[in-house]
Amino acid sequence: MNTAFLKDSGDLAALLQVADVDDLDALVDYITDNGSGRVALAKDVRERFVACKNARNYRAADRGAIASEILLFGGNSVANLFRGGKGVSYNELAGDVGVHLKVTFAKGADARTIEEAIVAKLYSDAVAKMSSDELREFMATMGAFRAATGMTAGMSVYAMSMVVASAMASTVIGRGLPLAMSVIASRGAGVLLGPFGVALSGIWTVAELASAAYRVTVPCVVQIAHIRQKALQKALECRCSKCTKINAPEAKFCSECGNPMPQKTVPSTALATSSF
Repeated sequence: MNTAFLKDSGDLAALLQVADVDDLDALVDYITDNGSGRVALAKDVRERFVACKNARNYRAADRGAIASEILLFGGNSVANLFRGGKGVSYNELAGDVGVHLKVTFAKGADARTIEEAIVAKLYSDAVAKMSSDELREFMATMGAFRAATGMTAGMSVYAMSMVVASAMASTVIGRGLPLAMSVIASRGAGVLLGPFGVALSGIWTVAELASAAYRVTVPCVVQIAHIRQKALQKALECRCSKCTKINAPEAKFCSECGNPMPQKTVPSTALATSSF
């Protein structure tokens, strides 16, 4: 796995090189308005991205082009009107979206830190809007997801990003993201995309009214945050070669069969620290 994105969280092109096809499809739908096109998007670019989506095949150059277009939309946002339509850095784009959503983060924070703050705020704001019964069922579903994936508390940002990104996709492009585990698809999809999705859509409706650019950059940054968290989990994942049980990254022996686990060296910046 190419882990170049671990060294520089602002390198959007590098991150999209390791993105799954389904996640790139969501970005294409955001950029192209479900294929119908946008005023700020050239026809040939739209056709290129739609063709990639239909073929379910994104070459390295296509992934880089998607990154470039997202940064161009960032240059058209309200905070960057005086850039004359030029692209911005991904760090600046993420920061602009964070400010737009009234997210708190330190000045000079890197893209990944800002993404995690955005995901955490959207998640907590949506949860706060749920009834006690909805919240109880939602938390039970998330607990099942964590147990099924062998997820530790330190990886919980991924769980939040999965829920927020899927609910965002359901609201904006009319479909949620393919859910990672059958336990979620069968037991919790209605919870994640129902009460949680309704709560998130109320937050999103307010945000999207500001400008056409934010109707692209806000969902794209949420989706990119999810892509990053998935990639981080894959980098940290420790799967037993004997029984396929997913163990904690620091495990020396498989908790299921006792098989010795390979020890990985992962950059400290790749470790998620938020609690769920």
